[in-house]
Amino acid sequence: MAAVEAAPVSLSGRFKGSFAYFTIKDRLPQILTRVIDTLHRHKNEFFEEHGEKGVEAEKRAISFLSKLRNELQTDKPVTALEDELPDAALWNQYLDYQRNLSNGNGEPSWFQSPWLYVECYMYRRIHAALAQNPPIDNFDVFKEGKAQNFFESQEAISALCTYFQELIKNIKDLDEKQLQEELFKLLQVSLWGNKCDLSFSAGEDSSQKSSPLLSLENLIPYILVNDMEKLWSLLVSTKKRNAEKSNVRIDIILDNAGFELVSDLVLADFLLSSKLADEVHFHGKSIPWYVSDTTKHDFNWTIKKLQATNHMWVSRCGINWEGNLKKGAWVYHDHMFWTLPHDFSSMAEVAPDLYADLQKSNLLLFKGDLNYRKLTGDKKWEYTVPFHQALNKFHPAPLCSLRTLKSDTQVGLKPGQGEQIQASDPDWMESYNHILLDIPVTREQMNHYRDAAETAQSELAALLVKHDCVQSELLELRSRMVSKEASLQELKAEAESYKENNARQMSRLQSLQARVQEMEEEACFLATSKNQAELTAQAAFKENQELKEELHEQSAKLNKYLTKYEGSMTQASKISRKYEELLTQLSAFLDTDIREKEEPQEYLMSKVSEICKENLTLKDQVAAFQEALNVHEIESKASRETIMRLVSEVTKEQKKAAGYYQDMEKLNKDLDSAVIGRQSLEMEIRNLQDKLTSNRKALDAAKQELHNLKKSSGELDGSLKSSKEEARNAQSSLVAFKEQIATLLSSGSAIVKPSEKAILERIQEINCEKESKEIMVSQLETQIAKLTEALENQTRLYQEALERSRKAEKCSETFQDQVKYLEAELLAVDLVQDGLKLEKQKYLEFLEQLNEKMKLDSLAAEVGFDMNVNAILARVEQLLKMEGDAVMENKTMAYSLRRKLKTQKEKLESKELHMNLLRQKITQLEEEKQVRTTLAVERDEANLAVRKLHKMTERLQKQLDLARETNTDLKAKLSETNELKIKTLEQNRTIEELNKSQSKLERMKEKAEKQLTSVKSELLVKERKAAEDKEKTKNMLEAVTSEMKVLKTTLAELAKRERQLAEFREVVSRILGLNIASLALPDYEIIRRLEGLIHSHQHHCFPCVCLKGVVRAPEEQSQRNIQLLH
Repeated sequence: MAAVEAAPVSLSGRFKGSFAYFTIKDRLPQILTRVIDTLHRHKNEFFEEHGEKGVEAEKRAISFLSKLRNELQTDKPVTALEDELPDAALWNQYLDYQRNLSNGNGEPSWFQSPWLYVECYMYRRIHAALAQNPPIDNFDVFKEGKAQNFFESQEAISALCTYFQELIKNIKDLDEKQLQEELFKLLQVSLWGNKCDLSFSAGEDSSQKSSPLLSLENLIPYILVNDMEKLWSLLVSTKKRNAEKSNVRIDIILDNAGFELVSDLVLADFLLSSKLADEVHFHGKSIPWYVSDTTKHDFNWTIKKLQATNHMWVSRCGINWEGNLKKGAWVYHDHMFWTLPHDFSSMAEVAPDLYADLQKSNLLLFKGDLNYRKLTGDKKWEYTVPFHQALNKFHPAPLCSLRTLKSDTQVGLKPGQGEQIQASDPDWMESYNHILLDIPVTREQMNHYRDAAETAQSELAALLVKHDCVQSELLELRSRMVSKEASLQELKAEAESYKENNARQMSRLQSLQARVQEMEEEACFLATSKNQAELTAQAAFKENQELKEELHEQSAKLNKYLTKYEGSMTQASKISRKYEELLTQLSAFLDTDIREKEEPQEYLMSKVSEICKENLTLKDQVAAFQEALNVHEIESKASRETIMRLVSEVTKEQKKAAGYYQDMEKLNKDLDSAVIGRQSLEMEIRNLQDKLTSNRKALDAAKQELHNLKKSSGELDGSLKSSKEEARNAQSSLVAFKEQIATLLSSGSAIVKPSEKAILERIQEINCEKESKEIMVSQLETQIAKLTEALENQTRLYQEALERSRKAEKCSETFQDQVKYLEAELLAVDLVQDGLKLEKQKYLEFLEQLNEKMKLDSLAAEVGFDMNVNAILARVEQLLKMEGDAVMENKTMAYSLRRKLKTQKEKLESKELHMNLLRQKITQLEEEKQVRTTLAVERDEANLAVRKLHKMTERLQKQLDLARETNTDLKAKLSETNELKIKTLEQNRTIEELNKSQSKLERMKEKAEKQLTSVKSELLVKERKAAEDKEKTKNMLEAVTSEMKVLKTTLAELAKRERQLAEFREVVSRILGLNIASLALPDYEIIRRLEGLIHSHQHHCFPCVCLKGVVRAPEEQSQRNIQLLH
């Protein structure tokens, strides 16, 4: 066999200074802090939606996430998932796989395990923190960042959508080269859109500010691997291959939401509209993942937001894309596998349904850095390793990777290319300024390369064996070094944590002493300040009551003004609705669209003028039609005379037809009698044919049965011979068996004869001896039972000791959990303290305002807020001391229990030796028993075989008798079939004669029918012409009169609506205070004034933040001052 090259090492945080180390050390804790911050900021929202349950769930989630952050920063072992989500079992299986890989070198931890697994594990734990805490389990922590990225990229999105819509208009006129250029442009836009990754920027702004189409040519040198030409040829060849057979399907595995998702949707729409693909399948994440990855909610949300934008081309794109989803041209999938830690080479085992679905695709487009890492296994490959080799046999369909560099993994470069870029830009792999558009080698090339590799590997097998031995020794040394380094790091971390705790406690003691002194000083001032505060409070209450009365009066006035304003607004809305309804009715009446027109009134007036002109032309046409009518009336009179002549001719021909009918009736009667005779003959023929077919089938079946019987008789003869031989062999084997049993049963003194009686007598003697031995065995078994009881007592004692030790360990674990819970509560308390500080600042500002108004300078200094904080700190210190003492006691208990366990284990080992000796004796006795039982079983089997042979001979004789009887029956049936053949030949002759006579009668009938049809057709043609002329004249008259009536009514309605519109415009302009007397008062001036009124009304009724600068009135400032006093 050819030797296989060893796979490179996975990227991990254990390599200090690497990009993976800095992401785990700095970037992942930043993401966790941002998640905690977003949950804390939405605390009020959770309270409004879910009440206190929402706030409690938020606290639990924050404590869970803060614990996770602590585990990450202190390099704690990775724990199994304890939730009941569908993918929990797969995650725990993967953790066991990581433990097996470590080979006893410690548990998998955050810095020692593979970077891909640890990073995916963090996002899965974030999802579990929310999923385990309803009612906030459906809250997306990364939703705000994704929405912000989308809204800040509006300029780039609108530029891309306008370019795409203009491209679609002329796409049919493009030749193949132009289509190729446009595809390359959109592929590059999708590539550079991958820069908008919030997980790489730790949640900070990474939106696309400007249009990427402007700088595509300048960015081409930064594409390291460019396989766009291969991609184009693959698409064209698949389209030609599947032109008639089936649809071309392309799958896009999505990465980031926001601008990148829009660029992917534009690319997918281009593939459909250019007919390079018939259907596009999108694959997204099922849970919030890697800060900005696309979920189903993000996919639908972006399309809805694009529809709702004011930009015409952007909204057109959104509408078209929703139509693609409804038609089924676009399909969205969110499989669980995309959010698992496995690389894609294990997809066929872990998710065979997804792998089978991807095999249906003609092209797979993998977007983003994470998908590239999972494709290549996230290993430290050399730059020149081919892409197909790094895929590790993952190839469900032709695939392409579009990726901006954000990690250390890179393959498929030319020799020296990586070193050249490294010299110019040392941080090129993390700068996301270089991109890839990489397609692996096809399957045919892969087979060629495999053949070449197998020949080369056969020569290198011996060298690789030596290399593997040396490498295994190196790995053992490295693992030892890593374990020692890990233990050193843990000791250092513990020492640093102890130092930090000591420093914190010392600082807290000092702060407590200072606060005690301050509290004693403040206690003196409080007595004097109480009296002054009571006096000032009384004065403030009086002023407050007066201000409340004034407020009530002003609020009553405000309500009156608001009711009047609402009435006017409702009237204005009704008038505007009537105006819009009028416009819509006019547009519907005229069959025009006013939605896209800037000035609909002028457009409608122009339409009405056109209708008036058409009316005049119609009147001229009516006059012409009346003249034509007169001419047609003259012609109709002439046609009536001709019709009268034709009627007289028709009556004559009808008389002739009556004579023909009588002849026809006679012929029909003759025909009916002939048909009846024919039908009866046909029935007889059918019956005879059925009988013939059944007889033929019976003949064939009889022949087959004869053949089968001959075969079976031959087989039976052979089996009879074989059975006789077997019987002889059985008898000989019986004799030999008896002789063997006799030799086995005969001992030195007693010789047993090879007869059944002698053998039975010897067996009875052996049974007697066996019974005596069984008595001995029972005595030994009683002794064994006593020993086992003693053993069970000792094992019970041992189990009780184990249970005690387990209980002690559980107690220690509960104490540790309590310590962790208290640490989480401390973090929550710190967050609450920050909120209290903000509230304290607000309260102090309020006190300063009171001091300025009431002239009290000493009140703010006399009130303190540190008592509650001091009490909490003192209580926490007491709990920490209590828990420390309890942990020490548990450790001493565990140590004493371990000693007891060791002594009991030594006692058990000595007793187990005695048990082993007894077991050996028992096994010897059991072997003797088994020998005796096997002899008895063999004897029974020989008797059974003889009986079976006798039964087989009897059955074969019965089958021979049956075969002979069937042969005689078949001979009788053959004679009957010969008689039936003769009868059928006679009936066929009579059927042929009847057919000849029938054909003659049919010819006669056809001649008579042709003559009648020619006469009828001439009459019908003349009647139809006359009726059509009449209907045409009537329809023309009715259409002209109806059009005249409709025109008159529409003109009257138009005049009324013009008057109403003019009156409505005058009323609105008077309300708005505009000058109607001015010659040209434009409509947009009235609309602008109305928008200003509506905007001010919204601000008056609902407090909101407005983008326009509105000057606040002095009355509003006075009202806010009154509210502060309340």
